Amino acid sequence: MKKFFSRYKGSYFCYVLTFFFYFMAMALFSSVLSVYLTGIGKSASEMSFIISASGLFSFAMVPAVGYLNDLTRRPRLISTLLLLGVGVLGLVFAVCRATWALFLLDGLIMSFINSIMPITERMAGQSKYRYGALRVWGTLGYAVGAQCAGVAVELYPPMVLFAALFISCGLTALGFAGTEEKGEEKAEKAEKREKPPLSSLVQNRQFLLYVLAAFLFAGCSGVNMNLAPVLLSSLGVSTGAVGTVLFFSTLIEIPLILFSHKYMDKFSGKALMLASFAIITVQFLFYGFSRSALVVVAVMVSIKAIASTLFQMITLKMVRNLLPGSLTTTGLSVINSLNSVSIILLQNAGGFVTDQWNIQVLYLCLAVLTGLGMLLALGLPACKDEKVFS
Repeated sequence: MKKFFSRYKGSYFCYVLTFFFYFMAMALFSSVLSVYLTGIGKSASEMSFIISASGLFSFAMVPAVGYLNDLTRRPRLISTLLLLGVGVLGLVFAVCRATWALFLLDGLIMSFINSIMPITERMAGQSKYRYGALRVWGTLGYAVGAQCAGVAVELYPPMVLFAALFISCGLTALGFAGTEEKGEEKAEKAEKREKPPLSSLVQNRQFLLYVLAAFLFAGCSGVNMNLAPVLLSSLGVSTGAVGTVLFFSTLIEIPLILFSHKYMDKFSGKALMLASFAIITVQFLFYGFSRSALVVVAVMVSIKAIASTLFQMITLKMVRNLLPGSLTTTGLSVINSLNSVSIILLQNAGGFVTDQWNIQVLYLCLAVLTGLGMLLALGLPACKDEKVFS
C-alpha cells in the first residue's frame, strides 16, 4: 500500500482525479440549478434570490480561504474540508424547499466550491505538468457533470443528483491527497512565514483596474451561466436537451485549454481580455435579438464557453504579472470574491428584468455592460512578461 501511494503521489492520475471531479461537482450543482429551482416551484425572482447567495457568501469566504492558504500552505487539507462540506450540504439541499433555507445552503455550497477554484488554478499554473494538460480534465469533468445534471433533474428524484455530487467531492478529495508542491513552492514554504502585505493590493492601481474590468465581465458571465438554461427552456428546449447543449458547449473549451501554451503567453493579457469582452458581447446580442432556438443553441455551443474560459486563464496571467508570487492565491481570491458581488447585484437585477420584461431584454442589458467593460480593458497594462502557460 505504501509503495502504491508513493507512486500515486505526484502522478498525473491524481491531478486528473482532482480536476475532473472538482469541475464535475461544480457542474452537477450549478449548471442546471436555475431549472431545478424553477421545477420545484420557485419564481424567477425567488430563483435569482437563491442563486445570488453564491456571490454573497463567496465575497467573505473566498478571500478568507485564499489568505489562509497563502499563510499556512496547506491546500490539500483546506480543500478536503471544503469538499466534505459541499458533499454533506448538497444532500441537505436535496430535501429542502423553503426559499431561505435554499438561499443559505446555496451560499455555503457555492462559496466552498468557489474557494477551491483559486487553489486549483494556482496548482495548475505551478505544477510540474503543463497547465493545459491538467485544466483540460476540468473541462471534460464539467461537460460530463452538466450532461448528468440535466438528465438527473429531468428523470430522477433530486437525491440522485446530490448523491452524485457527494461522490464527486469524495473523488476530488482523493485526487487532492496525491498532489504535491513544485520545488518553487517548497522553497517558499521553507521561508519564514510572514503575513502577506495585503495593503499592496490596494496600492496597485493596475491591479485595481483589472479588478474593475473583471467585476463587469464576471458578473455578466455569471448571470449567463445561471440563466442560459432558462433561456433555452423559454425557447421550448427540454431539460434533458439543455444538459446536452451545455455538454457540447463545454467541450469547446478543450482545444482552448489544451493548446493554451501556444497562445496565452504569446499575446498580452490586455489583448486577450479585449477578445474575451468582444466574444461575450456578440454572444449576448445574439441571445437578445434571436427568437430561434436553433440559432441560440448554435451560438451557445460554438462560443459560450470561449469567453469564460479565456477569462479564467487571463485572470491567472494578470495576477501572476501584477502581483508578487506570495500573493498569487490571495489575489485570485480577492478577484473571485469581488466578482461574486457583481454576480449578486446582476443576478437579482436580472431576475427583476426577466419578471418585468423578458429574458431577451436582460441579455441586451448585459451586452451594454460588457461593452462598457471593453472600454475599461483598453486601459489595462500589456502584462506579457511572466510566462505562466508555457
